[in-house]
Amino acid sequence: MTLTVILDPFDYSVFDADTASNLRSQATRIRKRIGKATQDLIDIGRDLLAAKKNLVDHGAFIDWVETEVGIVRRTAQAYMALAKFADDNGAAIALLPPTTAHRLAAKSAPPEIVSEVVSKALSGQVLPDRAVAEMILAAKSQKERTFDHYRKCCELQEEQQEAGPARQNREKRTSEAAEMLLKSLGADGVALVIKVFAEEEWPWGLLSELRQKILLRKRGADCRTAPTPQ
Repeated sequence: MTLTVILDPFDYSVFDADTASNLRSQATRIRKRIGKATQDLIDIGRDLLAAKKNLVDHGAFIDWVETEVGIVRRTAQAYMALAKFADDNGAAIALLPPTTAHRLAAKSAPPEIVSEVVSKALSGQVLPDRAVAEMILAAKSQKERTFDHYRKCCELQEEQQEAGPARQNREKRTSEAAEMLLKSLGADGVALVIKVFAEEEWPWGLLSELRQKILLRKRGADCRTAPTPQ
């Protein structure tokens, strides 16, 4: 899903003609300087990549970056990522504000957002960094929701698969119990049991009572059949 941000043009109607003209000119100059700044960062990244090829075998690249260039590893990595990103996406990257370019160069940037922002820049519409940040956040949130839905579906499917054998075993035991009752009590006896249980509000209480009565009758029968002491 592509997220589109539509920005209303700035309203210059509240200014007089000279002020509005000056503001438009200033905005144009600032945009050009921002583009130049981004291009400078891209060129720095390219120089770092070239130097890395000569230094990586000696394991001295980071030491060279920190002592000779005067920047930390993370900053150098950001410059190089930006250079690679610009090489992959063309000259439009230099038109973007540095912060936006870094956002899009990050590995976590959603590809669909990168494509949309770069496409707009090529057509002359450079989105504010705030808008790009919101687009990236919305895309990531949507992706997380989609992943959560997929994960829950997988968990439900696993639960259903695991419940299959248990359900089959329960159904088998139920069928065997029904056959046993029919053989022992006959159809009329089973019908009576069903009728009693259907009318009983607390069937588990009835079962407990039946167990006790069966136990008492069994004890009584044992007493009657016990041998008499001589």
